[in-house]
Amino acid sequence: MTQKKLISIHLNSNNSDNFEKFIFSLVESAENIASIEVLVSIDLGDNLMKDSINKLNSKYLNIINYIETDLIKTFADAWKPLNLLLKETSPSVKFISCMSDNLRFKTKGWDKIILGYDNYYKDNIFRIRCSKYKNENYEDIWDCGYKPDAYSFYSIAWFKIIKIWNPCIGPDSFQECISFYMKNYGDNFNRNLIENNIQFEGEEVSSGINLKTRIQRTRIYYKAFFRLMSYKNQIMASDKAYELVSEISDIYKSKIFISKKLIMTNFYRRFNFFYYRGSPNHIINSKIKNITFFLWCYINIFDGLLIRIIHFLYSKNLLHKFIKNKKQADQIRDIINHE
Repeated sequence: MTQKKLISIHLNSNNSDNFEKFIFSLVESAENIASIEVLVSIDLGDNLMKDSINKLNSKYLNIINYIETDLIKTFADAWKPLNLLLKETSPSVKFISCMSDNLRFKTKGWDKIILGYDNYYKDNIFRIRCSKYKNENYEDIWDCGYKPDAYSFYSIAWFKIIKIWNPCIGPDSFQECISFYMKNYGDNFNRNLIENNIQFEGEEVSSGINLKTRIQRTRIYYKAFFRLMSYKNQIMASDKAYELVSEISDIYKSKIFISKKLIMTNFYRRFNFFYYRGSPNHIINSKIKNITFFLWCYINIFDGLLIRIIHFLYSKNLLHKFIKNKKQADQIRDIINHE
């Protein structure tokens, strides 16, 4: 008799090596792989990924199902197949998480820990926060955009109401916005559980890529951030929060609406973007620098020149002189070292 699937992991992958390492870490650390399904979106005609999936399924009880799409033209489209994966989730599943093939599971029996939360609330609407940002207390909606809990496990009851991972990049930040608005209705609607015993490696964003790709993704992230924070998408997040709140309790009849002040907030914060995005020591720290950065993000020029300048500063050991944030300077240094 086939065991019912209880945990569903969703992701995109076009890197068979990374995907195999991801699956290996998942399987080696899980207590019962038969109760887990992995739903992955691959590029149309990606035979390397198909071969990898077939090999892994023959070894690990056919835990992987995949869909093929041509939706991802660039990294900016990476969110699009995820909503399709949601529709493929097995009906018996109790928890869902969206992950990256760069992630590695480090905790033995992580699946048993997650399943132990089933029916934590009578309505079973909640999420289990497991990422490096699991203890983050979000006081501003922008916080949800740049440091979301990327690797939460959501109860199936949550998604039966929400019915969507995201309307734009990315699934973690959009769900974080929903959770943020839920708390506006009172502490009783804070449905975040913190799990300190599950550990991952590989949570860093855009790891293992070259400098050119990193620069291109910086442009994409900037545009995507304001798309997420747009009045339209924040209304959607707020509406989804109200749907969850209404299911939890019928006490609150009045919906809390998003103020149009958000439009002006997003506008003036562009002039000090990195400060409001949590990087007060960023090199782009003045209005003129932010305007220049804005123009660069929307006009695809000067990338080659910028790459040459960064390589020159690196060769002369001058990166730290221009990039005051040590973590950012170290990240760029690591990228160049691995090219």
